[in-house]
Amino acid sequence: MLLEMKKFGNILNSRPAGMEAVLRAKQIINGSDISDPIILDFVEVEVLTPSFADEFISGIKNNYQNRKIIIQGYDNNTVLKETLSALQLI
Repeated sequence: MLLEMKKFGNILNSRPAGMEAVLRAKQIINGSDISDPIILDFVEVEVLTPSFADEFISGIKNNYQNRKIIIQGYDNNTVLKETLSALQLI
């Protein structure tokens, strides 16, 4: 199950926006095969704040504890790398 994070916006900031994105993501994920990993693809996302990342990724992990979560598409963006690294998500 591929989740293109750019669909939630190019600038992902604030805890409330992260909570809203989790609700939207759940609607997408719930129709997928439970054996598939959840892939969070950050291609074309310009900014990711720690508050959004913490809220969103924690929400996905809590709701889908039995599924593997893969984070990708951050390699070419220093801001994304630093945020994900600071939160020990990569």
